Amino acid sequence: MKLHLIALASVAVAGGLAAAVAVAQPAGGPFGLLAFDANADGKVTRAEFDAAQKAHFGQIDANKDGTATPEEFKAFRETQAVKIKAERSQERFAALDADGNGQVSAAEFAKATAERGERGPGGHRGRGGHGKMERVGGHGPDGKGPDGKGRGLRADDNADGKLTFAEFSARGVEGFTRADANKDGTVTVAELQALRPGKR
Repeated sequence: MKLHLIALASVAVAGGLAAAVAVAQPAGGPFGLLAFDANADGKVTRAEFDAAQKAHFGQIDANKDGTATPEEFKAFRETQAVKIKAERSQERFAALDADGNGQVSAAEFAKATAERGERGPGGHRGRGGHGKMERVGGHGPDGKGPDGKGRGLRADDNADGKLTFAEFSARGVEGFTRADANKDGTVTVAELQALRPGKR
C-alpha cells in the first residue's frame, strides 16, 4: 500500500534500515525497499538512500536553515497525519462507492455495512479494532521516547536542541552500512531479509 510504504520510508530514513526491518514487510517489497529504490531495479544504492534522507530532512526543515527543531518535527508529524487521514477517507469513500459515480447509494452503504459486520471494524474478520500504526522504538503518541526526547532529537549529538543533516542521517547511514553485508554500496532484498530477527 502506497501510504504504508511512505510511512515506512519515513521511519527507515530517520532511524536506519534496521528500524525498517523491525516494523513490517509491506506490499511492494520486503521492508519497504521500493520506497528507496528510485530506479525500480530491486535494490537500493547508497546514492538512492542518501537522496531519500535529504528529501525527508528537507521536508522537516521548514525554514530551510539546515537544522530541524522540535517544532519543525512536530509540525511535520501533524502535516503527515492530516495527509494520511485525508487519503484514508478517500479510500474508504471509494470502497463504498462501488459503481464509481461519486455518490454512495443506500444499497452501496447497506452492502458495505453488512460486509463490515462480517469482518469486524477496520476490515478484520470477527472482532477487532481499527487499524493502528505500531509505535516504533518505544515512542508514545506525542512522539517522545522514554527519555523525554522527541523521535528526531534523540540523534542530537551535541545537545543543542536541533538536528543538522549530519546528525539526522547518522543512524540511517549506520543502518545502511550494516545492511550492506558484502560492502558493495548496494542493499538488496536478500541482505534486508538477513537482518530480520532470528536470521542473523
